[in-house]
Amino acid sequence: MNKKIIFPILGVALLSGSLLGYQSLVQADAPNNVNINVSQNIKLDQKLVQTAQDKLKELTGNTYTLIQGTATKDSIHLKRENFKDDIIAYKADGKLETISIKINYEDLNGGKYQTKLKETWAALFPGEEPKYVNISESIYSVGTISSNAKQNKQIYMQENGGAYGVNYAPDDAPASVQKKAAQALPKLTDGKVKQGAKLDRMFVRDGKPNVYRYKYKSEAIEVSFAIEEQTLELLQADVYRTAGKGVDSYEEFQKQEKEKSAKMKKLTLDTLMENAVKDAKAMLDLDLKGYKGARGTNAWDEDYMTFTKEGAPSVTARFDKDGSFSSFTIDKYNQTIDFYGMTIAGPPNEELKLLID
Repeated sequence: MNKKIIFPILGVALLSGSLLGYQSLVQADAPNNVNINVSQNIKLDQKLVQTAQDKLKELTGNTYTLIQGTATKDSIHLKRENFKDDIIAYKADGKLETISIKINYEDLNGGKYQTKLKETWAALFPGEEPKYVNISESIYSVGTISSNAKQNKQIYMQENGGAYGVNYAPDDAPASVQKKAAQALPKLTDGKVKQGAKLDRMFVRDGKPNVYRYKYKSEAIEVSFAIEEQTLELLQADVYRTAGKGVDSYEEFQKQEKEKSAKMKKLTLDTLMENAVKDAKAMLDLDLKGYKGARGTNAWDEDYMTFTKEGAPSVTARFDKDGSFSSFTIDKYNQTIDFYGMTIAGPPNEELKLLID
């Protein structure tokens, strides 16, 4: 499958209709009744419950029994009975905040996305259908992700963010990309590993060059890097050294994380900038001179930095407690290329069908 085939089809199949939300896996609930299992002595508004049921019917074609989810200060949460991972949240005034559910494709019973999903899969992968669908609609974004773990293929669309495309594991990459991959791995491992990286998957976006991602894994090191076909530019590189990093207990893990956090807080911006320039050049042949760096300000991103420069794509990077950098991602085309969130969890053929808990 090549770009000349994919891109024209994407323009028709993905852009022509209302395949707009993040669809998720569901199971039909025949009776159209509401069984509210109220915790914390909170009585749910039956009108709101009906609104949520109507929304789920619109998305999936199914009617579900709803129960109360985890209560929060600013929103009312529901979930489908027997589905523990749902996020169905409404504001107190009845406006939708977030719906994020999962559904097996075979359990769709019409609904907003089924026709477009079928058309898109038939156009891109004739004879195949998705097995799993993630649906999400919120005040922030609308999109849909569908995947077929057996064939290790995934189609995703995200209208509000302007990103849409497919990724899958091809048999091989163009010779120029293979040559670049062979050169990249030794650089990322300081010459200690010279070969063995395997093509993991290919990312295709409408109107954008194909991107090929390679992975290498051993007991001591894990490496991931992505190459743009058109320019042979490395858009992403990630190196994780695993040797000696295991812990025997959660308490020990917490202790290590606190020590790591304390050391990172002592690192100055000048030190980090100096290291980033050096490491980006060594890992990706990327020149960060002239970029401005900003550190993450929250607990979950304190080991990340973002680099910006007028007229150039932004760069996201991760650093360690000694100030060295082990990961860089170049965000081209005014959109973040996510090399992790769009992949299928688990080996092909081993992802289980979603069942009622």
